[in-house]
Parts: sequence; C-alpha cells; structure tokens
Amino acid sequence: MSNVSPQFYLNKAAQAHGDVTPVSGQSGYFSTPEIGLDPVLFNGDSIRLEVAEHIRRELYTFWLGRYRNPHTWSRLWLAGSGISYQWAAARGNGDLDVMVGIDAAEFRASNPIYGALSNAELADHINGELKAWLWPSTAETEFGGKIFEVTYYWNQRCTADPYGVENIHPYAAYDLISLSWAIRPPKLPVNPRKLYPREWWQAADSEADTARRIISRYNAARERAAVVPSGSPGQINALTAMRLAASQAADLFDSIHTGRKAAFGPGGSGYGDWANFRWQAHKQDGTVMALAEIVNVSRAAVADASMALYGGPVESASVALPKALMWANQGGAA
Repeated sequence: MSNVSPQFYLNKAAQAHGDVTPVSGQSGYFSTPEIGLDPVLFNGDSIRLEVAEHIRRELYTFWLGRYRNPHTWSRLWLAGSGISYQWAAARGNGDLDVMVGIDAAEFRASNPIYGALSNAELADHINGELKAWLWPSTAETEFGGKIFEVTYYWNQRCTADPYGVENIHPYAAYDLISLSWAIRPPKLPVNPRKLYPREWWQAADSEADTARRIISRYNAARERAAVVPSGSPGQINALTAMRLAASQAADLFDSIHTGRKAAFGPGGSGYGDWANFRWQAHKQDGTVMALAEIVNVSRAAVADASMALYGGPVESASVALPKALMWANQGGAA
C-alpha cells in the first residue's frame, strides 16, 4: 500500500495535462435561426426515414444484447437544438440528443434481475451503460456526409408513452417511433439573445469572472509546483493552493452542470429556464469546459491514487449499490 500523499497524484496529473485555458465554446443556443430545418436530417418537416432507422437500430441492437423486450418498454425522441431552426450554428460536430422514455415497471417485468432497483438507481445503471459502451460508437455518426455526435439518455421522468417526453420540457422533440413531432421547435427572433433579461447576462458574466479567477489560481499553482524543489515548503504550498483551486473548480462545475438538470425537472421550464441559460452562457464563454478539464485532472489523480492504494478503481455508491442489489436479487449467486 502506497504512503504517497493525494497531492502527489494531483500534481502528476496536472503537470501531464498542462495549463487550462478557457476557449470560446460552440453552441447554437444564442444563434440566428435558419428558415428551415437541417436538410440532412429532414425532408421538409419530416425526419428522413434512414436517419430515424439508424438511430433506432443503434440503440436496440445495443439493448438486445443486454435486456429482454426493449421495444415493449421504451420510446425514443430526437431533441434539442439540432432539430430546431438553430441547427446551422458553429458548434463542432452537430449534437443529436436522443431522449429515451422507459416504462420502468414494464422494464422490471421483462428483466426481473433488476427488480430491486429504484427508478433513480435504474436510470444511473442504464445511463452508465449507454455512456460507457454506446456513446463512443455513435460519437461520429455520418448522415448525408455530415458528422453528428449522437448521444442517448434516459431522464427518469421521461416515460414510454407518446407524451412522456413532455415531462422534461424539451425545446423540441421528434418521436422516432411514430415519426411525428411531439413538440415543434419555436420560431425565434433573428437575435435570440434578446429573449433573456439583462439580469441573467449580468449573473452569468459575474460567475464567468469567478471561474476565470479559479482557473488562473490553478494554473499559477501548477506552474509554481513544477519549478520549486520537490518536497520543499514552496512545493507543499503550491500543491495546497492547486488542490484548493481544483476543489473550487469542481464545486462550480457541479453547480452549473447539476443545476442545468433542474431546468428539465419538476418545476423547471425547460430550454428557456435560467438553469439552462446559465449552462449555455458558460458553454459559449468556454468557462464550463475549462472547469471540466480541471475536474477531469482531479479524476485522473483519484484513479491513479486508487490504483496505487487498492490495485484498481473504487466504485461509487451509484455503481456499487445496484450491483449489490442485483446480486441479492439473484440469491447471492456468483
């Protein structure tokens, strides 16, 4: 078992990564809308059949190797700005968000091994699998010579009935089962930025300034730790400052990222909610992605420390608990 301090692993990961610099992001949220929908995805107002079939096939092929009867307990919608009139904004590969609706009771009936999981635990499990095993294979999906990043996600409030997606207040949603609009994208003004009050912009700008100060302190501490003698009081002070800045970066990132989920939860107003505006403003500014870089450095440090201390990663409660419940549901069988 290693006696090396956690700060050693943070410093190792930080030095390997280098400085973190906010770069203006890519987002269609504030962009000028087009007259029509993306012709690569739509033929006029209707989804292209080959697009819908490909998106359905990717998910159901993945699920049929893991679960029984997925077609009976699920429904799929395309959602977000990629199917809106703001589709042409510069944002790297186009994002195609596939919202999954699941009838949890029907899922458990078809897959009784998961009967002990709550809806929240089931959502963690399903989304964890999708992110780890399906997203990498759909991250560069080509339609009509254009590359899209296709992601699948189940918000547990999104049920499998034809109106289930309305529970999460999406900006737009196209039903990939019935091949029809569940929620049509709104017609927006030429400058959508004017839709949001000045106070929102002021709050987001102030928070972005805070983020940049945290990032600056992190970079300064990292650079200091790299040049002072190893184990010296100067390095210890630098590592302490870097660890504090990394903790502050994680707190702010979690607040912005987790807060966004509130926009699509009970009491939220969806795409135009302050919590989503806040996320989009930081995304455009580049601060949220810079904060995420620091978070990822910290995670790499934790993984290195776990490997040294325990020979492998320590599973989080959201992963370990469902495994334990499924194991118990099988009667403790290996």
